[in-house]
Amino acid sequence: MALTARIPAGADAAGFVPELWSKKVLDATHTRLVLVPLVDHSWEPELTYGDTMNVGILNTVTATEVTIGTEGIISDIASGSMVPIVVNQYYEAPVVIGDMTTRQSQVNLLAKAQRESGYAIAKQMDTSIAALFASLNTVRGTDGTSLTDDLLIASVEEMDEDDVPTDNRVWIFDPSSKADLLKLDKFVRLDYIRTPVVANGQFGDIYGSPIFITNNLAAATTGSYGCYLHKEAIAFIGQENNKVDRVPQPLKHQVTINTTALWGVKEMRDTWGVPIYTRLA
Repeated sequence: MALTARIPAGADAAGFVPELWSKKVLDATHTRLVLVPLVDHSWEPELTYGDTMNVGILNTVTATEVTIGTEGIISDIASGSMVPIVVNQYYEAPVVIGDMTTRQSQVNLLAKAQRESGYAIAKQMDTSIAALFASLNTVRGTDGTSLTDDLLIASVEEMDEDDVPTDNRVWIFDPSSKADLLKLDKFVRLDYIRTPVVANGQFGDIYGSPIFITNNLAAATTGSYGCYLHKEAIAFIGQENNKVDRVPQPLKHQVTINTTALWGVKEMRDTWGVPIYTRLA
């Protein structure tokens, strides 16, 4: 219903009836950032200078039957391939706040700017990891269709057959997959549940591995690329992790808040991750 006409009619324009601005600022809706902690950081402390960390991959040793009087065949475990992790992701997220705006604002805009700048970098880190999921092994499922129990079981079987350790495995899905999981009895019935929903994107567990939900997966055609992942499938090296600069510019009457980060990501073991199509992007 529209308001009735004000008497006198010019009270608004003349400023006698002020507009009131809310003192609460609605923060931007933030995607759950879950991918960076779920991958391997083993080589991160070793890269102090330079732009590449060369990681040697050991050969698999096979036992042979003993033949009396014959020397066994010596296995060379160090002739495997070398995987270089190149630090080539360099991003910044500058935000400028004018001095007049800072003085007249009823909220701490500089603190808000720093938070948003840092979040933009964190999101890009997650994006660089999610972009590697599709190249891990063969994608399971059908793009744009719902998750099924059979699909989850087949993914577990594939990792088991590739001798992937059962510890440090995780499921990484998006909200459409979360909705699909809620339709599975094995996920929602109390006699199956062992881990409740917790913070940081984790959403229970199934078949011995925790489930993480994020909006930050790489898009396929209709859905996205989720993953059943062991942490050693992908490596992450942060060489400059979320450096925040606060740069006053008095001659321009403004302050620049800028977050920068330098990192590298690399697929290390393609059989240690199973990409899975999700229903929606």
